[in-house]
Amino acid sequence: MKTIEKEKDFDCVEMKNDIQARIYDDIKDMSSNERISYFNSPKTGIRYL
Repeated sequence: MKTIEKEKDFDCVEMKNDIQARIYDDIKDMSSNERISYFNSPKTGIRYL
């Protein structure tokens, strides 16, 4: 039986890695309080609990 290769239109892991890298670049030089504000900001759309 022949296996059919599908071309991926969307790669979830690649997207997660890209977002994680952008967040790291944003917060790498921030203090703890600045990071909390960043994650609680409605601008980022991220909630840190």
